[in-house]
Amino acid sequence: MTPDTDLLYLLWMTEVACIAPQKGVRLLEAFGSAKAVWEASSARIANTVKLEDSERKRLDNRSLAKPNLILARCKLQNIALLPVYDEAYPQRLRNIYDPPLILYVRGRLPDFNRLPAVAVVGQRKATPYGTIVTERLAFQLSCSGVIVVSGMAAGIDSAAHNGAVKGDTPTVAVFGTAIDQCYPASNAGLLRAILHSGAAVSEYPPGKKTNAGAFPRRNRIISGLCLGVVVGEAPAKSGSLITAGLALDQGRDVFAVPGAVNAPASEGCNELIARGAKLVRDARDVLEEYVGLYRFKTADEAEEIPEKPAAVKQKAPTLKTVYETPEEPRETPAEAPADPVLAALTDICSLEELGRRCGMDTTALLGRLTLLELQGKVRQLPGQVYEKV
Repeated sequence: MTPDTDLLYLLWMTEVACIAPQKGVRLLEAFGSAKAVWEASSARIANTVKLEDSERKRLDNRSLAKPNLILARCKLQNIALLPVYDEAYPQRLRNIYDPPLILYVRGRLPDFNRLPAVAVVGQRKATPYGTIVTERLAFQLSCSGVIVVSGMAAGIDSAAHNGAVKGDTPTVAVFGTAIDQCYPASNAGLLRAILHSGAAVSEYPPGKKTNAGAFPRRNRIISGLCLGVVVGEAPAKSGSLITAGLALDQGRDVFAVPGAVNAPASEGCNELIARGAKLVRDARDVLEEYVGLYRFKTADEAEEIPEKPAAVKQKAPTLKTVYETPEEPRETPAEAPADPVLAALTDICSLEELGRRCGMDTTALLGRLTLLELQGKVRQLPGQVYEKV
């Protein structure tokens, strides 16, 4: 990923002429190099790809001042540039309709051409249920040798990265902003943990101002890098559903984590499942789709996962526990009050009756019951009746 002579002219294509990715790929194929495109006349370029009037005007500007400035900034900030024609460029991403002509990279980009990758995305306003299930799923995938890719947004994306950095495989964050920004700013600590062994990528150079439309556009990169996309939690109208749609357009697999049928936060996921997305309970539901392509680490190998650095501040468990629900720290009654739902569940009880005992509304109660089920503390019986395990 060392800048070469042609990279300067590729930067002219993307940042001065502002040539759309799909047109840029066609021009590179037709002319053989970015420098040859830069040397060609506007008329000759227009004979190769259809150009709008605004694009023709930009082509008249052949200045290399801005590309040289970007190269200088990248060198100063230790940002690598990966052009679309480089052999290290992820092959899956290169094969989509409109791959970025340049990927800006911070950290160490894992080998997407050798390792499996799965995207885990979801809504920003994640519920406790969505956060816990997503973090656990991403941890399992990472321990199994899968690159977890997400967008580092608040909520489900952050939970995916948080789970993955505690695992055994680098995770990759795809920015919808310039590569030298951290959005949201509250994720600065998470970004440091990601960059310790993984990477952040963007199609936008350092210092570039982007708008809200850049976030939906980056979703094609998230899905394009991966074999499939898991939607961890999403309401009916969610940006993560855009990623799922792009994944289908790109021929990728779509998975979804189910939620309670009357939970608004899971309405989008449940709809995806109803339309054919594969239901995901844990990493095994994802990995079984690719066992013919890759050899995944499993609990049977029983090797120790190396401890992560201080930035993560968590000792990873052995692979024997990868598919087990993490136990909560044991606390004495003096340290923490009893769970109100467990305290009220003194006998087999209906959802309605349990809500009266706890003083909780149905939505909140269902969310809490789901978490308790995942922890093995509560069991649901037919007819929305519950009992303590």
